[in-house]
Amino acid sequence: MLPDVRDRARRSRFEAVYNAHFGAVWAYLRRRVAIAADADDVAAQTWIAIWRRVDDLPVDRELAWCYGTARRCLANHRRGEQRRLRLAHTVARERVDDAVRATDPHPEDPRAARLRAALATLRPADQELLRLFAWEQLTTAEIAVVLDLGTNAVAIRAHRARRRLAAALGEPAAGAAKDLDRPGHSTGTAPEGAR
Repeated sequence: MLPDVRDRARRSRFEAVYNAHFGAVWAYLRRRVAIAADADDVAAQTWIAIWRRVDDLPVDRELAWCYGTARRCLANHRRGEQRRLRLAHTVARERVDDAVRATDPHPEDPRAARLRAALATLRPADQELLRLFAWEQLTTAEIAVVLDLGTNAVAIRAHRARRRLAAALGEPAAGAAKDLDRPGHSTGTAPEGAR
């Protein structure tokens, strides 16, 4: 077959398959994604892949073959989404770490690094509560406003969070609680004048 005739035959075959099965392929994808725009994106990728392999299309099983192509394109899309999410989490973590380092008055102090590592082992709610005390130097009443809790609830949660932090540090709970209550304490190192 001449290249021009062959190209017209391929195009004609693709258009026939596209016109016959576009709706079914899109519906197949839409039922498998949460967002309609994702179905549109994957459908576009699917039809590009089908166009590239139009010569491989089986005559008697076109729709099934199109579904198989859509399935593989959807798998690629999901892997891409997972990579993007992992990257976004990594970037967010690095931004937080950078912000912490930028505001850390003792970035090289091994005690501060040890405290940060222990803090990272706690639940996010405990971390936030302790950071509000230590980094933002808020009072129990102020933290109650931030967290929309009663002052007693904040005091109890803070006591428990301090105990968990002390356990993560391998120290008695009283020492950790005292350090976090000192004015000017921001990273687990002793405040100025206490060293």
